[in-house]
Order: sequence, then C-alpha cells, then structure tokens
Amino acid sequence: MTKNLFSVTIFFVVFRETLEAAIIVSVLLGLVNQIVYGDPGKTSKEPSLASTPAAIQYEESGRQDPASRAKIARRMKIQILFGSLVGLVIALAIGGAFIAVWFTQATNLWTKAEQIWEGVFQLIAALMIFVMGVTMLKMDRAKATWRVKLTQAFSDNKINRGTSGRWILFILPLITVLREGMEGVIFVGGVAVGQPASSVPIPAIVAILCGLVCGFLIYHFASRSTLRIFLVVMTNLLLLVGAGLFSKAFWAFEENVFQQIVGASIDDTGGTGPGSYDVRGNVWHLNCCSTRTGGWQIFNGILGWQNSATIGSVLAYVFYWLAVIVTLVFLKFKEGRMTLFGHESAAGKRRREARVRSSHAVGADSEK
Repeated sequence: MTKNLFSVTIFFVVFRETLEAAIIVSVLLGLVNQIVYGDPGKTSKEPSLASTPAAIQYEESGRQDPASRAKIARRMKIQILFGSLVGLVIALAIGGAFIAVWFTQATNLWTKAEQIWEGVFQLIAALMIFVMGVTMLKMDRAKATWRVKLTQAFSDNKINRGTSGRWILFILPLITVLREGMEGVIFVGGVAVGQPASSVPIPAIVAILCGLVCGFLIYHFASRSTLRIFLVVMTNLLLLVGAGLFSKAFWAFEENVFQQIVGASIDDTGGTGPGSYDVRGNVWHLNCCSTRTGGWQIFNGILGWQNSATIGSVLAYVFYWLAVIVTLVFLKFKEGRMTLFGHESAAGKRRREARVRSSHAVGADSEK
C-alpha cells in the first residue's frame, strides 16, 4: 500500500487561510501606492483617503521629487512585507510544534476511542469551515475596511508623535498573518485526526505557495469582479469540504457504536463485505469504492464519500447544506439585497430610500 503523502482537505484549508492573508497584504501594498503616488484627481474619488492628513500631505507634496516618493513607498512596503514574513515564520513555528506534539505525544489519548475523537474534531472543523466559508464571500469588500485602518494609522498625530504609528505597517500584516496562521493550525489539527503525519507537510507547503502566487496575481492583475468570482468558487470548494467533514463526523460516531459491539479489530481487516459494516440504519453499501484504496481516498477527503452510508451521515450532509442556504438567504436579506415574503430589512429600506432620492436628484438635474 502506498504511503499517503498528500491530504487534499489540508491543502484546501491552508490555501484558504494563506489566500486571505495574501489578499489583505496586497490591499495594504496597493493603498501605499495610492497614498504615495496618488494625484489629487485620483485620491479625491476615495473619500476615506482624500480626507486624511496623510493623503493631503502627499497630495500637496508635489514638490517632492520622484526619487523621494519612491524611497518613501519602498520603506513602507518593506515594513509590510517584513511584518508579513515575521508573522508567517511565527505561525509556521507554532504550527509545526503543535502538529509535532499532536502526532507524537497525544496519540494515546484516542487509542481507545479513536472514532469519537475523529468525529469531534471533524465536527468542530466543519463548523469552523462553515463560518469561514460564509465570511470569505465578503473578503472582496475588505479593501474599504483596511483603507480606513491604514489612513487612520497615518494621521499626523500617529506619524509624528507616536511610536505605534511608525510601526503600524509592520504590526498590521504581522497580526493578520499570525491570526490566519493560528486559524490554519486549528483547522489542520481538526482535519488531520485519523490521517498519517506524513500527509500534513507537503499539502501545507504547496497550499502556502499557491496562496502566495494567487495573492500576487490578484494584486497585479485581478479586478474586483474577477476577485469576486474567484472567491465564490473557493467558497463553494470550502463548503464542499465542510459538508464532507460534517457527514464524516456523524459517520464516525455511528462507527464507534458498531465497534463497541463487534470489537475495534473489525476496522483493521480492511474488508468491505458483510460484517464490515452495521446493517442497522444503513442507507447503502458498496463492496467496491472503499475509502482506503485508490482515488476514492480523494473523494473521501474532499467530499466525505463513504462506500457505506448511514442515515445519520446522509442527513448530516443534507442539513449542512440547508444551513448554508438559510444562512446565505438571511445575510442577503439582512444586507437589504432581497425581500423575504414581502418583508424587507432595515438595510433594505435604507437602500430603497437612497435609490428614490438618487432618482429624484437625477430628475431635478434633467429638468434644469
């Protein structure tokens, strides 16, 4: 049997966290360019930039030669990249230590109840992926939030009178990358239960590299519409992983009950025929397509495929997607982008009133 060296689930989880950190860092780099090189006509279209002392200072500093501006921008970008690098190194160090302890010292914790531990951690990981997948849809709107943070950090008071202001471009990416790294460690710890330790390093490294490359491409080439499409696709992939983990968690709980009856050694036989599964509450069973062999391991890692499905695992998969649908509909209703049974939210009323005022203003201008 070949050694499992690549976990697809771990790849997607780490890729998502790396991508979010890369997008935030790219936003900071882009805002540095806009503040340092932005002319009055361009920055005036960005109220959050044009109204700040930092923007005014740079806009009025036309007498600064291009070399001075390039030096300022280079120093600011070095702070951002150095802060990101320090955060990444700290996150990798903590994550590596955590995973090493997890697979070496804590193995005895679940030897007698392996399926329960797997189910618990898969359940936690599925719920966290649910939250992070939904919030990922709003990642393209993070630019406005980070623009405000950055321009506020570069107010005259903080730059000239406070030490924190001079280091804000180092602190912001450091904290951001470190936070995403810690989230990634928690997710990896959850989905790695039941998988060999050898399946963790390669997908984690490949995911980090892919996330950095995608962040670089987004920074240089992607428009907001392209970014939105990319995030929607990634969210769907993440939710597929989350639904699979949620289903596998309930399958593990039911498998634990079955092993308590027939003995844990039944799991070591590797068979798929009669006696290898619990016929009670069984929805389907295939004597082929085992999750232990071939490409079905990939389907098990990504989609939660089981050749022996139970009522609990099937219902868990269905209810997970129902929860996703209900949550997305509620968020869309709350943001005022739809009505629900003829009712509209407070945000919807404000959007409608704004459209009415805008149409009246356009009508008044046309009459003139």
